[in-house]
Amino acid sequence: MNQIIIQIIMLLAVLFILRLIRGFIPKERRPKLQPIDCLPLLNLWFIWQLSYSWIDPWFAAVVFFWMVISIVLTLWWGLSKGELLWNKFLLFYRRVSDILLIFAYFFTVVRTLIK
Repeated sequence: MNQIIIQIIMLLAVLFILRLIRGFIPKERRPKLQPIDCLPLLNLWFIWQLSYSWIDPWFAAVVFFWMVISIVLTLWWGLSKGELLWNKFLLFYRRVSDILLIFAYFFTVVRTLIK
């Protein structure tokens, strides 16, 4: 339970610090990425910390599902648009990854609390 609380505090602290840093950058030089776009790797690390001792391969399933979704998104984007414009596609991909890994982290926390 303490580990979950520490992880959530770390996530909120990272978001807060990135939001502060973003506020100091002039608007015309500010990247399109939002602070939440920097969380997928942190979410993966936290999922692994909570689930590495489980009998079932939950972390491997999350990464596998994330990669399958990535391949499907890339194919769908390329076939529907006819080309991959990396600046637009990567922003879309980051946002989908954010949503997917936040849900995976949430389910990992719930399952940890249930056990």
